[in-house]
Amino acid sequence: MFNLLRKLLNGSTSMTSKKSEEKEKKMLNFTTNVPALDNENKALFRAARLLENMGNGPGLTADAFFVELLRSEFPEEEHQSVTMAAIAIETMMNADINRDPYTEPTIH
Repeated sequence: MFNLLRKLLNGSTSMTSKKSEEKEKKMLNFTTNVPALDNENKALFRAARLLENMGNGPGLTADAFFVELLRSEFPEEEHQSVTMAAIAIETMMNADINRDPYTEPTIH
């Protein structure tokens, strides 16, 4: 099992930072040797960024998401993969069945 994980993660990870006037933002650039996995991760990070911009909580509407997606800098050919990633994220957030009622819910 660990050998498989090691093979999958045998890409590169690096931390980059972008300084803004308000705060320093650190982003994790994570790549593997599996192009399909890299594309899926890219879509998930993009979807998370859009969802965070929309309020960072569960229960967003599809219409609001599509408006935000159309306003984004993402190319139109990536809209489907970003939409599917957003659906996956929202589904996981709303289906957290075992969550303790006294803890904060998962955020994007």
